[in-house]
Amino acid sequence: MPISPFSNSLKSIKRKTISAEILSMITDSILAGDLKPGEKLPTETELSETLGVGRNSVREAVKMLLSLGVVEVRRGAGTFIATSMNGSILDPLLLSLAIEQGASRDLVDLRLMIEIGAAKLAIEQAKDEDVLRLEKANEELKKAAEKRITDSASLRETDLNIHYTLFDITGNRFVAKIGKAIYKMFMASIEKTVEIDPYKAYLNHKLYIDAIKARDRASVGSKIREALAEWIDYVNKQ
Repeated sequence: MPISPFSNSLKSIKRKTISAEILSMITDSILAGDLKPGEKLPTETELSETLGVGRNSVREAVKMLLSLGVVEVRRGAGTFIATSMNGSILDPLLLSLAIEQGASRDLVDLRLMIEIGAAKLAIEQAKDEDVLRLEKANEELKKAAEKRITDSASLRETDLNIHYTLFDITGNRFVAKIGKAIYKMFMASIEKTVEIDPYKAYLNHKLYIDAIKARDRASVGSKIREALAEWIDYVNKQ
């Protein structure tokens, strides 16, 4: 009986599927709290025997976890659940969201939800010196405008730093990490809008920063909507 030209591909797909299932099981265990940060993973042999799968599938799953930063290898000690992770694990999700078609309204809603939520949390949690940090970050944008800086990438980073500072002063490390990762989706549109008039961007930020400073939880949402009006208009026209 002739061998199908797709036989090797089918084996590869099956092996990758098993690896993906192993990865899913391990990440589910982390999320459920069964595996904790810093905890050592069983060896490849132990995982293979426990799960009833081949060592190659386990090895591929562990490689995927390594590339995502979920686990770390300590030479001579074994493989451990990472104790901290950078935002790059969210990149595949962000990329899938970024290529969605006709999603301008969804993009706007997402940014409003994140920014308004962070601002309200900052009102509750941030100390006066934290709010001062936010004001100083915004002052950098004012200085850039006064110096007539036209480099769009530089203006974008100065603008983004204001939002990153807002996430930081919420005092919630999850908000800070996820917020900063998700804001990668807005980088291009922020760059396009801030370069038009960086001083106006400074004034827009000041609208809600003043509300945060005054601990005005009731109006901060409307101030953010007002501050983002031009950005929202730009996004809706794309």
